[in-house]
Amino acid sequence: MKRVPTKRKPTSTVKLRKNGKNRIDAQSTMNVPVRMSRIVQPRATYQWLAPGLAAYTPRFIEMILSGALAGDHTMQYELFRLMLDTWPVLRSCQEELIYGVTRRDVVFDPYTVEDQKPTQSAIDREKVVTSVFQNMNPDVTYGDNDRKGTIKDIMDAWFKGTSVLEILWDMVDLPDVGLTKCATSTSWVHPSNYGFNENGVIGLSLNNYPAGYGVTTAPNKSQRTLTAFPPDKFLIAIHKGVSGTAISGAMLRPLAWWWCACNFSSDWLLNLAQIFGLPFRWATYHAATPDQTVSAICDMLQNMGNAGWAAFPEGTSLELKEPSHSAGRTPQGELLDRADSYARILILGQTLTGQTIASGRGGQAFGTVEAQLKQDRLDAACSFVAGVINGQLIPAILRENYGDATEAPVCRFLQETVGTFQDAERDQILANIGMNIPLSHLRQKYAIPEQIDNEDIAHPAPKAGPGASAGPSGTEPIGQTPAKPSPSETPRQVQASVEVTDMEAFGRELQKIGSQLTTKEKTE
Repeated sequence: MKRVPTKRKPTSTVKLRKNGKNRIDAQSTMNVPVRMSRIVQPRATYQWLAPGLAAYTPRFIEMILSGALAGDHTMQYELFRLMLDTWPVLRSCQEELIYGVTRRDVVFDPYTVEDQKPTQSAIDREKVVTSVFQNMNPDVTYGDNDRKGTIKDIMDAWFKGTSVLEILWDMVDLPDVGLTKCATSTSWVHPSNYGFNENGVIGLSLNNYPAGYGVTTAPNKSQRTLTAFPPDKFLIAIHKGVSGTAISGAMLRPLAWWWCACNFSSDWLLNLAQIFGLPFRWATYHAATPDQTVSAICDMLQNMGNAGWAAFPEGTSLELKEPSHSAGRTPQGELLDRADSYARILILGQTLTGQTIASGRGGQAFGTVEAQLKQDRLDAACSFVAGVINGQLIPAILRENYGDATEAPVCRFLQETVGTFQDAERDQILANIGMNIPLSHLRQKYAIPEQIDNEDIAHPAPKAGPGASAGPSGTEPIGQTPAKPSPSETPRQVQASVEVTDMEAFGRELQKIGSQLTTKEKTE
């Protein structure tokens, strides 16, 4: 079949002179592809726009969450950012889910109609998209993202509701593809650079856009106006946990109150830790003691905690009452543990982890349920990221190179686990009924490498004797026991069968001896 080259969209170029100011002939100039500039410049001046930790009282948090519903999403983002900075369990749950998503391999399947093979043009477009995605080369001085960083910033919307990334384009000569307009990297956009209008539509809020690209700063909320995002320049990830607008469905909103409770509980816990284990100091003085003497006695009692000595007026009796050491936990500790368990329930779907860590309980059933719940959350998160890539990044790559987004390939995340014994049984059954399974698929599924040179490989078992039912590869069908050794088998096989029979007899003798010993113990 003759390969028909796919028509590519002409790239934007600018003509430059190679020999200084004076042009001599046409050969002294060259066309250079144009690189699209940044719209949003990363600025450290608005990396933190919120007050300190002590300012977040329950009333203030309530105002932030209510203001986000009215469109002020920046303060809500800063609240979530501070929660992640000061709540270790919440940060751990976030990293655990993000790491589970980023460590999975991303593959692209060419566009195809059901029950038909993909066309050559669909295969060519899939190769371009795959090559662009695999060859992302960010500028580390700006802190731009490669492909894993892009996935991680998209996942930021899974927790905070929204995340916007600017796509940075450049012309790159890719291997096996040629000169291609590539998304070389992405850059995370601070929420102060975009907003929502009264209809809940998201848009850019840059003061100098769309007049031209250039340096931007954090705009004034009262003066900014929203403009539409330019096509194929931004990735907009929106995750809604509930119906309504994106800012009302952020996953971390239910944890805001518990985070505030943890802050107050931590202060109480530290104050109690200062006096934990110290004896209760009791001083008795006469009723007619002057106030100055009473104040001196109180000061001395207070200083005894770190001084270890005291001097009291005559007539004062001192008692040291040892505290009762209770085995129960403090209310502050219980509140902190409950907040941690709620964070794990909400993010990872694990309902038992917080309880079993404190109590030491657990078992195989606990581990199985926990693993399945976490796997479901990982699959849902991978599907969310794949939806953003399929709906925005892939069409943008195709439009920048072909002029349209037809026959777009589909992105999907591979499972991170290697095939189990149940998977092998399923594949064997499918092969026995005549389904053609590519060996490359099986190698990838079970993590089996290719044979190197002439190294030894495992051969299938020898075919069964006459009359025995065997699979296509000479092995016994699933669910059946091997046939007894026949005279046609080799002496080694017969010897192995005899050894198995002897072991079975030995095992029966051990069971008989054990039962006799048990009967003797009962008699005694």
